[in-house]
Amino acid sequence: MKDILLFDEILELKNCTGTFKYAHNLLKKNEISGNFLIISEKQTSGQGRNHNSWYSPEGGIWSTAGLYGLVVESNITIFTGICIHQTLIELFPELKKKLKIKWPNDIYLENKKLAGILSEKLNSKKYHLIGIGINTNINNFPKEIEKQAISLQLYLNKKIENELLISKLFANFAKKLPKFIEDGFDIKYYKKHSYLKGKEVILDTSFDRFSGKVLGLNNKGAILLQMKSGMIQPFYAGSISLINDEV
Repeated sequence: MKDILLFDEILELKNCTGTFKYAHNLLKKNEISGNFLIISEKQTSGQGRNHNSWYSPEGGIWSTAGLYGLVVESNITIFTGICIHQTLIELFPELKKKLKIKWPNDIYLENKKLAGILSEKLNSKKYHLIGIGINTNINNFPKEIEKQAISLQLYLNKKIENELLISKLFANFAKKLPKFIEDGFDIKYYKKHSYLKGKEVILDTSFDRFSGKVLGLNNKGAILLQMKSGMIQPFYAGSISLINDEV
């Protein structure tokens, strides 16, 4: 992996339980400093949102970025999703009409999950951790997820240059980061490429279940649902499914 200007250190692993957990352990033991990026060829216990497992065999991109001292008021997960979306379209223009951003942390292609983002702010360490998983060179998926997951290689019928994709992604991330810190994520871009906008959904939160029509996001990254009463309610966290069970 070539140097990426955003990072002081890049760690390349053959295998690990998960890059997100690996980053946590390094910080806990004070074994790393500055901005860093961890990349593993495969993960044995890849982690998704809400501690869900993430199938992450050799061939995909499994990484976690650690950013020190970053002060942001907007949603860094959405910002990262936009950067991934823009990078993929830049490298593969044929995806432009098919690739969508799904709140709160996924990239979808042809109604299937292509990439996911996991972020966490560690106040005690002054770090933001951003985990990124992208299904690039994966030829097949386990039966239990083959209807929900897709890879770039399967869709484009060609091998993906992971190193190039990673380099382009974080170059775009670094370029857009100052404006994100100042103004928040690009709501117009998100709205244009939203997977959920206008759809009827069910939102499961830690305290209740809600249903409504997705209107978009506010500038903090909360999803805006129009309830049956007509009231518009923002939600900052939760698991989304379509009422017609497409997701």
